[in-house]
Amino acid sequence: MDKKQREARRHQEDVALTRALLWIAAAVVLEGLLVLVNRFYINYYLDEIEIVVVLQSVLKGIRIGGLVLAAGALVWAVLRARLAQKVVLPLLLAMAGGALTICSHVVLKYKSTGMSMLFWLVVAWAVLGVIYYIYQKEFFLSATATGMSVLALWFVRYANGASYEVALILVAIVLVLAVALFLKKKDGVLPFKTPVQFLTPGCSYGVVLASCLASLVVVIAALAVGATAAYYLIFVMLAWIFALFVYYTVKMM
Repeated sequence: MDKKQREARRHQEDVALTRALLWIAAAVVLEGLLVLVNRFYINYYLDEIEIVVVLQSVLKGIRIGGLVLAAGALVWAVLRARLAQKVVLPLLLAMAGGALTICSHVVLKYKSTGMSMLFWLVVAWAVLGVIYYIYQKEFFLSATATGMSVLALWFVRYANGASYEVALILVAIVLVLAVALFLKKKDGVLPFKTPVQFLTPGCSYGVVLASCLASLVVVIAALAVGATAAYYLIFVMLAWIFALFVYYTVKMM
């Protein structure tokens, strides 16, 4: 590797690290907002009831507005991708809208229990951002599918079985599986107007596909057996994520 190649690689690593840090900073901001919501909406004092009413209206508005923002940004991303233009901004807006919708919905429906889960969920989002920018993209796909299964298992446990949240997460896991199969067929290339090499050529798809299938199986099993099984399966999938972390860290060495 000559000097120019080393400089180019160092620049790419610096850019990836900067973006990962920005992702973490956004998670810190969201955690701060959750702390405020927890204080004034969940653990409020009696003389603060007016603030609670206002926050409830705001959260309902954010739940709808975030969903509209996410859907519109995804359409914008698809249109820009077809024109071979950058899709970073619309994808960031879509993720921001989705995060706001999920957080507001969980707070409104599950109250203090949901708030406790959201504190961990935001941390998980930050970790996914770090994985995306620093680790292999196949690790990102595996961690995304497995992380969604943990979230679905939480809903199975606290919604006492099937719910539309679980159904939506199952659809999302199937979508990740479909993307993995598509990329395997295309050797990791996203066939935009200007093709994008998302996964490295010839990479192993076995772990990604196994993660997706395992995620589907555990959620369906929890739905069939019950909330108690969902509780223990959460720890099984967390152990799977840790195993993925060890596996892909070793591959980087």
